[in-house]
Amino acid sequence: MKEIGIALLGLGNVGLGTYRILANHAKDIERRLGARVRVRHVLVRNAGKARSEDVPSSLITHDMKAILADPDVSVVVELMGGLSPSREYLEQAIASGRHVVTANKALLSAHGESLFSQALARGVDVHFEGAVCGGIPIIRTLREALASDRVESLTGIVNGTTNFILSAMADEGATYADALRRAQELGYAEADPTLDVSGMDAAQKLCLLASLAFSARVAPESILVEGITSLTPTDISYGREAGYVLKLLAQARRSSEGLDVRVHPAFIPAASPLADVRSAFNAVLLQSAALGASLYSGRGAGDMPTGSAVVSDIIDTCRNLLAGVSGRLPLPVAPNVQDVPLLSSGERRGPTYLRFSVSDEPGVLGRIASVLGEKGVSINSVLQRPPRPQDTHATIVVFTHDTREADVLAAVTWIDSLRSTRAPTQLIRIEEGPGVLLGGR
Repeated sequence: MKEIGIALLGLGNVGLGTYRILANHAKDIERRLGARVRVRHVLVRNAGKARSEDVPSSLITHDMKAILADPDVSVVVELMGGLSPSREYLEQAIASGRHVVTANKALLSAHGESLFSQALARGVDVHFEGAVCGGIPIIRTLREALASDRVESLTGIVNGTTNFILSAMADEGATYADALRRAQELGYAEADPTLDVSGMDAAQKLCLLASLAFSARVAPESILVEGITSLTPTDISYGREAGYVLKLLAQARRSSEGLDVRVHPAFIPAASPLADVRSAFNAVLLQSAALGASLYSGRGAGDMPTGSAVVSDIIDTCRNLLAGVSGRLPLPVAPNVQDVPLLSSGERRGPTYLRFSVSDEPGVLGRIASVLGEKGVSINSVLQRPPRPQDTHATIVVFTHDTREADVLAAVTWIDSLRSTRAPTQLIRIEEGPGVLLGGR
C-alpha cells in the first residue's frame, strides 16, 4: 500500500490529539484514503522534555532542517501556535514544495495572505480547518459546500472561553472574576486570558471566515472589537427579564455599502438557536441566498475536536497528492479576495440596552429621557429599580428602538457627564434580525 509521510510541528494538546487520532484511526483512514499516512517526525522546542508514551521517542526532533531533508515527508502540519517560529517553518516547508496544514488562526490572521501567495506560487496546498471552531467543519462548508451560494451574513459564537464565562454568569449568577477562575481551573482559559476575553481571538477567527464568505480582505485591527470584561450578572438578569440572552458575537454582514464586520457582546432573543449554545461550545449561523439559514455547532476547542479537523485536512491533502493535483480549493488570496469598504460601527442601526447608575433624586429619569430624545434615541421600555440599602446609587435600564449607534454613543457621553450620573453607562447592543434567528423568525 502506498505510504504518505507527514511531519507534525508541535506536540501540545492539539498536536498530541492529532497524533492519537492518526494512530488510533489508522485502519479507518487507510480504507477511506487507499493509502497509509505515516508520521515520520514530530518537531518540539525541547527535545529532552518528558513526552507521552503514545509518541515514540524516535520520532521526536527539534531540528526543522532534518524534516526538510527527508524526501519522504510530503505534508507539514503546524500545530505550534504563535507567530514565530511557526511562520518561518511554514515558509520553509512551502518553499521546499511541501503541502501544509495548520490550525494557527493568529498566524493566518497576521500573515495568511503572504503564506497563501507563496503556496500558490509554489503550487502547494494550505488547509486550515482547525483554525476556527475546533471540529466544526465551517471552513470546509464555506470553501466547498456553499461554493455555489452567496453568503449574506454570518453570526458566530466562536470563542469557547468567553461562552463558558457568560454561561456561568447567566446560569449561576457568578461574577466575571469567579467564572474566569473556574474556566482556568477547567482548562478552558489560559493563565493569561487576554486574547480571549478582549474579543481578539474571536476577531482573528471572524476575519478568516469573512475572507472566505465574502472574498474580502479583512484585518482584526480594522473592525470593531469589544470584549466581556465589563459585563455583570446584573446586566444578564435585566436582559433575561426582557427575553434576551447575552453572548459574545462575531458578525459579518453584506450590504450595498460594504461589509459590517464586528465582535462584541450582544443580547439575542431567547428563541435564537445561538442562545442555546452553552459552556465551551461554538456555533456559526449562516444566511445565504439559496440555502437560507443554516446552523453549524459543536465543540469549538480541545485536543480531540481540533485534532479531528486537522486530520480531516491531512486526509484531504493526501487525496490531492494521490490524485496528482493541487490548488483544487482556491486560497483566500488575490484575486480571490479583494479590498472592500467596511462600514463604520457608528452607522449600525439597531436596538440597544443602556444601564444608567444615577443619584436617587427627583428628575433624573426625565433628564436622561430628554438627552436621549435630543440625540434622536427613541425609548422602547424602561426598568427602574430603587437603590438597595447597600447601594450608593439607583439603577435605570432603558431598551431603545432601532437607532443609529453614533447617536446612542453621543447621548451616553452627554449623560455620563451629568452631575447625577454615578458610574459609566453600560451599553450592550441587541441583535434581533435574521442573522440570529433561523428562517428569519
